[in-house]
Amino acid sequence: MINNFKMKKCGIFILTQNTIERKLYLKTCLYFLYKNFNQFYNYPVIILHDGDYDDDSQEEIKACIRLNHRDTLSFCCIDKNDFNLPVSVNEKKLKEIIELNPVPYWRNIKYRLMCRWWLFHFFKYTQDFDYIMRIDDDSIIEEVIHTNLFKLMEEKKLVYISNILHVDCGICCYGMKNMFKRILKDKIDEKKIDALFSEVTIDEKNSFFKNFCDLYKLLNNKEYDKKTLTVSMPIMYYNNFMLTDIAFWNRPDVKKILKEIDETDNIFYYRYGDAPIQTIITNLLEPKKVERHIFKYSKRLQREAHRDDKNVLHSFFPNDYKHTSCISYKPSQNK
Repeated sequence: MINNFKMKKCGIFILTQNTIERKLYLKTCLYFLYKNFNQFYNYPVIILHDGDYDDDSQEEIKACIRLNHRDTLSFCCIDKNDFNLPVSVNEKKLKEIIELNPVPYWRNIKYRLMCRWWLFHFFKYTQDFDYIMRIDDDSIIEEVIHTNLFKLMEEKKLVYISNILHVDCGICCYGMKNMFKRILKDKIDEKKIDALFSEVTIDEKNSFFKNFCDLYKLLNNKEYDKKTLTVSMPIMYYNNFMLTDIAFWNRPDVKKILKEIDETDNIFYYRYGDAPIQTIITNLLEPKKVERHIFKYSKRLQREAHRDDKNVLHSFFPNDYKHTSCISYKPSQNK
């Protein structure tokens, strides 16, 4: 298989840290990325880090790539100021919100800063490219991808490709659906926004109901006075593997939407993630240019149980090995 696709400049980006754990994940990710995709195409692979990868550490990672493909790998140091907390966020209140921990995957301040980074800072490192692939350092491409996904994007004029579908936590994303309706009022039919969310109603018998009431009081300085809670869970692509058209994210209308989302500070006060936000924006603005490409793939949460910040053990994967997500399954498209 030879890469004859020269029309657009394409690159693969991985954000990582130089710790023992993340380095092991990165080496595994790179092995399967090249073995099952990039050995056929030799696209540039750029490792993004915050300055913790010195020359010796970079050479260690490069040495893990087979010699015929080693020159495709490079490192890029990102600006540490990218991860500064926005001045609009009340840090004292945020710490109280984090400590409240109303749901298992509530995460910490660093996680929220990373979500914001993917939305508002990542693309400045990609401006030399037309199309990019993001793959997280703990992700594994488990089988050969027989399709040149970058070429597929160009041929079909797509703006977004991903793989695994999931739903995000409704409490983490509380208010997200109504936020999009407000931002896109008179521009997008509300029914199209509704279609991108799944709703569930809980009451006082559900342990998460009290947790939400505590969160609501902390954020609004008043009691939540209803007996039930309906939360809207965004249906999202796991964007730890995705390809996208950089031009889409440079569009003024897209930047305006992102700016208005950022101004809510709900990336921090709740836990609005980059995955549902990207999924919703692309599907609302370019629904015919978003495509799911299915192959055997996993991120860490499809393989490992994990302990949260309070040392409670959780697992977020299906009950069998045929499925990769708790909401959907289709057979691999690789034939």
